Amino acid sequence: MRHVLSWFTAAALLLAPLAALSQEEGLKVAEAKLGKGVQDREITEEASSFALNEKAYLWLRVTGGPSDPIQVTWKTGDHTDSVPLKVGSTSWRTWSSKTLWMAGDWTVTVTDAGGHVLQEVNFTVQ
Repeated sequence: MRHVLSWFTAAALLLAPLAALSQEEGLKVAEAKLGKGVQDREITEEASSFALNEKAYLWLRVTGGPSDPIQVTWKTGDHTDSVPLKVGSTSWRTWSSKTLWMAGDWTVTVTDAGGHVLQEVNFTVQ
């Protein structure tokens, strides 16, 4: 009986770091940039303030893939618009864009398939 308990204790001690490691190595947003365009897979004209009816781009570098699609949700007031984005490899660049049709404070949120928030960016439309 003592050997069985010792074996279970040893196994638990060995496996605990692996469980923590897999949680740490999950899907992450390594970089997030908001701007006025994307060229050659990079953001252009980084900004935190936009003009009414201007197009905003959220550029992302996501690590830990491939995975189920992530969700990018653009929000102002009670209005939301969600867009799924593919994550196809261990380091993946992708982006979403939105025409900013309403003045005020906006938030764009990136979530994984489980609904966990990976990144959130706030900006203003004038």
